Amino acid sequence: MAVPTFTAPVVTKDNITGLTKASYTVSGTTEKAEGKGDTEYQAKRHAVVKYRATNPLAFLDLPA
Repeated sequence: MAVPTFTAPVVTKDNITGLTKASYTVSGTTEKAEGKGDTEYQAKRHAVVKYRATNPLAFLDLPA
């Protein structure tokens, strides 16, 4: 599996909770990487970290 690439994030702000949410589409899959945080940076980072935790083999660049 090749190293995944992420599309440009869709970033939204929840005015009630004050949290920022980020959502990426991952190349080669129909999965989404989603995260939330106090700032846009934290939301983007949380999305990638959460995706990596659930799909650790995707980042090893092993031949298919």
